Amino acid sequence: MLKRVLSVVFGIVLCTVLAFIPKSHVVAQTTEGGYKIYKPSGLGPHPAVIFMGGLSGYNPHFAPKHYEQVAEKFRGRGFTVVFADYLMRLGKPFPDILDTAGVLLETAAWLKFQPSIDPARITAIGWSFGGGAILAAVNKFSTEQLIFSRAIVYYPACGGLWGEWKPKVPVLMFLGDADRVTPIAACQEAAKKIANPDLVKAVVYPDALHCFDMSELPPRTFYDFGTIGYHPQAAAAAWEEIEKFLQIAR
Repeated sequence: MLKRVLSVVFGIVLCTVLAFIPKSHVVAQTTEGGYKIYKPSGLGPHPAVIFMGGLSGYNPHFAPKHYEQVAEKFRGRGFTVVFADYLMRLGKPFPDILDTAGVLLETAAWLKFQPSIDPARITAIGWSFGGGAILAAVNKFSTEQLIFSRAIVYYPACGGLWGEWKPKVPVLMFLGDADRVTPIAACQEAAKKIANPDLVKAVVYPDALHCFDMSELPPRTFYDFGTIGYHPQAAAAAWEEIEKFLQIAR
């Protein structure tokens, strides 16, 4: 009898404690359609962002929590976040950039028909090679094929933007002028060839290295692929640009 009473009391206490845990501390992470997804509370329809990470994957050894942290930041502001894992889907450590862009389009097409998503408010956001794939996509494919209506890229690989660049949707580009992993010269050269320059805003941050938004990094560290490092001022300024670009209320 005493054991049963204690069990009931424990259950009541546990439910009470859980009720007072702030919802912002709960990671609403699921897997649907083969995608890792972070969902906000409520039925929606919600705006969505598609993550296209760098070639080190979504758990890079130098900043293993970065993409999760950014996903939680978006989720806390009412966005659904979908990880487009092109490395897994293509099965190659160094995939072709247009094949990678194809994974982005497949993800956007799947996302468009999810009942909790506002199909008019889908944004693609990419880092490094993933950012380069987004730029290649907005250059090559039509607005109808893209499905997403805006793009944000951090220190993208711009080498694949040959000839005249014809973006079909607004693009917000973040560049570090000290970046030697994906040097900004290629992006700046591509910007000179934009068919509609009003569609692209490129922001260059002085002294910022590759991965300047990854808070798990020290200010400067060396890897076999180059020098990377966290720049808190540039990271904060870039997020403010995103808030304006996506009209996120503070």
